[in-house]
Amino acid sequence: MFLRRLSIMLVAELSLAAPFSLINQNAKAATFSPGEVSQVHHFQKEYASLSKKRYNINNLYDEAPHLSAPFKAGKLKKNYISSQLAYINYYRSLFGLPAVTANATTNTTAQKTAAVMAAINANPFINQHGLPSETKPNYINHSLWKLAQDTSETSNLNFNVNDQTAGDVITDLLTDHYNLTGSDTGHRAWLLSTRLTTTGIGAAYGSNGYRYSVQKVLNVDDLFKPASKAAVVYPSNGVFPVELAKGKKVAWSIYLSNRAFTKKPKITITDKDTKITHTATNIKNYSNNGYGNFKTVITYSPGKTKIIAGHEYVVKVNKLYKYSFKLFKQTTNLRQASQHLTSKAKTYQNALAQKNTTTKSPFLIQNAKLWATRDLKSKLSQPFNYFDSLKKGQWDHNFFIRNLLKIK
Repeated sequence: MFLRRLSIMLVAELSLAAPFSLINQNAKAATFSPGEVSQVHHFQKEYASLSKKRYNINNLYDEAPHLSAPFKAGKLKKNYISSQLAYINYYRSLFGLPAVTANATTNTTAQKTAAVMAAINANPFINQHGLPSETKPNYINHSLWKLAQDTSETSNLNFNVNDQTAGDVITDLLTDHYNLTGSDTGHRAWLLSTRLTTTGIGAAYGSNGYRYSVQKVLNVDDLFKPASKAAVVYPSNGVFPVELAKGKKVAWSIYLSNRAFTKKPKITITDKDTKITHTATNIKNYSNNGYGNFKTVITYSPGKTKIIAGHEYVVKVNKLYKYSFKLFKQTTNLRQASQHLTSKAKTYQNALAQKNTTTKSPFLIQNAKLWATRDLKSKLSQPFNYFDSLKKGQWDHNFFIRNLLKIK
């Protein structure tokens, strides 16, 4: 992974021990309030409590899949599923997003999809959403193949040959530095969707040695839910782990739930401690793709900005958005750090102030049009059949609703 050993120093009347010392002692550090210190300690404790057990083909399953005739998807270890869900919700908590749940039905669907991909040794170097380039083997029936197409089309996918923890899979999706399509951070957007409520988890090893991971992220019911936050920014507003902010090909991003912005903005990043400002590079607008059911999806690189634990940064996106964050080290010596815990921590970052997102939002108006045009006697009215419209990569192009209604 891309984790780096950096730490945090606090200035003011707080005196923290070794875990919070900066590598560069000559650099000035940001001032962290007692509440921010408490929140940092909370996140460090939460991260430390997450399972670091590594999995491989020998310890991943409760019931190993049978990937030839007669085909069986198998079952994952319950601890693997619960651990991966814990990582998902830990990362969502960093952004002030509510926790999501997983259920047996969705987990089974995700597992069947992962097993199908493993059975055919799906090419890990090309797009596999919808299995567009794969051929159904005879021992997999048509209904199961269609299920795998639909689920892979509406899921985050991750392929890896390394022994990883259940959380490493989610970290890869969050940082999105293995994205085959570049810097769009679509996996991150779905993982951090402000409308996501449930997910499903599946994984299986192919004979090629690849582990095929599936995380269900697009649910029909979620499309009609109000957003839990107006915006999600990466790094998040408030305090944020330095390990997630830096790394090769790790893009930063800004997502807006209900506000549409289709231009390419100018973005600057200012280190408040060094007073140095840099202009972001590789700025791209993926809003037309609708990743995560966001109206605006912008990604960029921090450019020449030096990313230092203990520093505070201000990001300004034209007149569209402005926020600040302070970096802390996610991994630290908790025994020493806990001696300086001064107040109770909150589970989630404070959500940004926002208006009632359910009031005549363009998203809900668009969905109302969809429901108004539904013919309850038509096969299209069945939720499962909606996913037929997601083929050929349409699911990530803001709302397959647009394709159903021919809305431009």
